[in-house]
Amino acid sequence: MFPSMDSSRFPPAVAALLEAGIDYAGLFPPAGLSLDETVENYARYRTGPDRRALGRLIVPATRLAEFVALTAATDRDLAGWRLSATLGAGGAAECGLVAEANRRLAARGAAVDAIEAKVLDGLAVATLARSVEPGAAWYGEIALDTEYEPVLDAIVAHRGYAKIRMGGITADLFPDPDSVVRFLQAVSIRSLPFKATAGLHHPLRGPYPLTYLPASPTATMYGFLNLMVATILARQGAEAAELKAALMESDIRDLRIQDGCLAWRDRRFAESGSCRVSFHGFGSCSFREPIDELRTVLTP
Repeated sequence: MFPSMDSSRFPPAVAALLEAGIDYAGLFPPAGLSLDETVENYARYRTGPDRRALGRLIVPATRLAEFVALTAATDRDLAGWRLSATLGAGGAAECGLVAEANRRLAARGAAVDAIEAKVLDGLAVATLARSVEPGAAWYGEIALDTEYEPVLDAIVAHRGYAKIRMGGITADLFPDPDSVVRFLQAVSIRSLPFKATAGLHHPLRGPYPLTYLPASPTATMYGFLNLMVATILARQGAEAAELKAALMESDIRDLRIQDGCLAWRDRRFAESGSCRVSFHGFGSCSFREPIDELRTVLTP
């Protein structure tokens, strides 16, 4: 469990929506920080006033040995740290790197307790499920431009979770809203929880810079509040058109926190935190940006 967020900084409804919901991926673009910078940031966020919103530290499996060596050399206190390892070209074979890291981290009170990997078919899902350590959560990232329903069925059968990519550092990496709606309906009918990654730095949909460079091009990005509302609607069995409208909402007057509840247009979601049963959260190369922008949205 994470320490409580300072309740004066966010209403209870917002705190519930963000509970351990932002996995910190500072190593990844567009931030692309060094491992040392990423570790320092994560350590600071863990003791900061918004720590309740902080989830796992995301580290590629191929860099776990480097992470273990770096933190050991600096005598970093890792008690309570939770990591998620992303698998790369080696696929499930990289789970051996996770197991080795966990053997070295156990005495320091830390653990890699989640795995994330792309899965293109049922065989890949089964191989991943067999390779993860007992008790670890694992997320199978599906490709939205494929017939992925059988892959979701395999994830359910092997007791995993799904993962969706919501953007990237180029405009073509942002999926169209119909594809996201299709995914939300697919996981909803299967009662399959999921996490998201990339492109969710902002609370509301709108045009934003793709990178942190001064001359960065912009693209229309989804907001994490949009995805949360659409997830709730999908759980409630809403039609595709309503889910799409929620994903595309960009007006702060229509998508907001009202009377302690997440609200969209004339709908108020009294149990808005329940969306986290289905939506486990999102990975972001910035922890501060989503938090700080949300505070601005709440107090325009």
